[in-house]
Amino acid sequence: MDASLFSQVNTLISTRESKMLTREQFERLLSAQDQEAMAIVLQETDYLFDQEDLSDPNRIEKVLMSHLAKVYRQAFEEAPAQEVVQLFTLPYTYHNLKVLLKARATASDLKDLLIPIGAYSMEILEHLVDTLASEVCPSVMQEEVSATWFEYQDYKDIRVLDIGMDMAYFRHMKVLSEALEQEPLQQFVALTIDFYNVTTVKRGLNQNKPRSFMRQLLSEEALLKAREYLKLFADQGLLSWFNQLYPYGEDLAVAPYEENLKLGTISAVQLEYLEDLLRFQVLEQGRFETEGPLPLARYLYGKEMEIKNLRLILTGRSNGLNAQVLKERMRPIYGQ
Repeated sequence: MDASLFSQVNTLISTRESKMLTREQFERLLSAQDQEAMAIVLQETDYLFDQEDLSDPNRIEKVLMSHLAKVYRQAFEEAPAQEVVQLFTLPYTYHNLKVLLKARATASDLKDLLIPIGAYSMEILEHLVDTLASEVCPSVMQEEVSATWFEYQDYKDIRVLDIGMDMAYFRHMKVLSEALEQEPLQQFVALTIDFYNVTTVKRGLNQNKPRSFMRQLLSEEALLKAREYLKLFADQGLLSWFNQLYPYGEDLAVAPYEENLKLGTISAVQLEYLEDLLRFQVLEQGRFETEGPLPLARYLYGKEMEIKNLRLILTGRSNGLNAQVLKERMRPIYGQ
């Protein structure tokens, strides 16, 4: 990939970085006495909230997702290699495919569940689900949708559609990262898939699910074989797995989690936070680059974290949650 192709979009990103929320603005949102004070803080940002919006979680979600959809539309228009953008929009694409497959299976109208983010229009995705073929979508997507639908036909179990599209997402993500040939992006994908597997096992153990159930939920695109993830907690092998996945030596931000990894006592919530932290750190390698795809990838993931933090704070405050509790759950802040 010609790194110089990204010069123009990276220049645009550098101007947009100044509009991203700072730690100080997040602190002001956390400490705001009421929704009027929060609305004043948000007026300094690109998030168009009215004061009354802040008392309605549904309205909060609508504004946040509308903003994110706009960010991705701009990225698709400007990026010289759309595969970089797709790495971050694939979760929405496969969510939409899952919804459309369920709608077909149940003869239901589920359009309210669709999210208008992704490289392919809803019409293209609907055509793929209806015909199991497409002249636009990549072969990996067509193969996975077709295979999942035929498996559903065999079992008539709606869970097949959930599992099939989850596994398809990871396979497609791996294909994209390999095509981009950028080590940090490949590390980002590896972290995503492996943490999904480990977190899935942790949640399954918490719910006393049988091993056979957990195994069918695990991606084969990960570092280890599926059966090995089922043994990590029992054999206290989490720290060894982690060191293979994230071979960067000592890290003060990671240190608090290492003892729990060693003992196998880390919670699913802690695993999710650690995943976001490590993926953020991997993309921080592009912080001072001016060419290549890393600045764009870092910016898009930064927007995802910004949305996640805003959702946490705004919905949390509307539900009366303690500001300190919300602060402890916040994800990394762009540029900090």
